[in-house]
Formats: sequence, C-alpha cells, structure tokens
Amino acid sequence: MQKSQLDKWIHSPHKESYQPPRVFVISCSDLSQYLLAVEYKHKLEPIRVNDEPVQFDSLEQVKEELQRLGVERAYLRVHNVYDECGAGDGPLYHDAELPLVTH
Repeated sequence: MQKSQLDKWIHSPHKESYQPPRVFVISCSDLSQYLLAVEYKHKLEPIRVNDEPVQFDSLEQVKEELQRLGVERAYLRVHNVYDECGAGDGPLYHDAELPLVTH
C-alpha cells in the first residue's frame, strides 16, 4: 500500500462504526531497521513510497512518522530469526502495542 493511500484512509470522512487500520512496525531480532505495514483484508501490506518499502533506523523515527500520519495506535511485531528457521515450537513473532502518545 502506498503511504499516500494510508494517509487518505486515515483522514477521509468515516461512519461512526469506523475502525482505524491496524498499523504494524516490523522488526527482526537480527536487523537494525524497521518497516511499516498495515493490516488489510487480514494480511499485512508493507507501506511504500514510490514502490519501495518505507524503512527507519530507529523506533523514534517510526513514532514521529506515525504521529505525522495521524496514527493513534500501532503494534511492534518482532520476528525471532531462530523461530523463523523452525528451531522452536513457539510463535514466529511477538506483538506489543507501541506507545505513540507523548505526555
């Protein structure tokens, strides 16, 4: 999904029953960059600009971008590289709510 599409989705007029999109910050235990994705039709779609995935070097950069977009809630999804290789019977990733509101 293009970043401009997500922006329109969030800021367009909505019915009272509107549920904001679930936005995920994707990370892997062996990588130092973060990607943005949105849940669409029960699948994660990477957020793109000019057909390239949006990448960030820090969680602070991610939070700033999400606040600019008007995202109120996001989830950090951390993949464990060892679980991805089938080394365990546990889940392949862990989700945690990412606080975006500064007090």
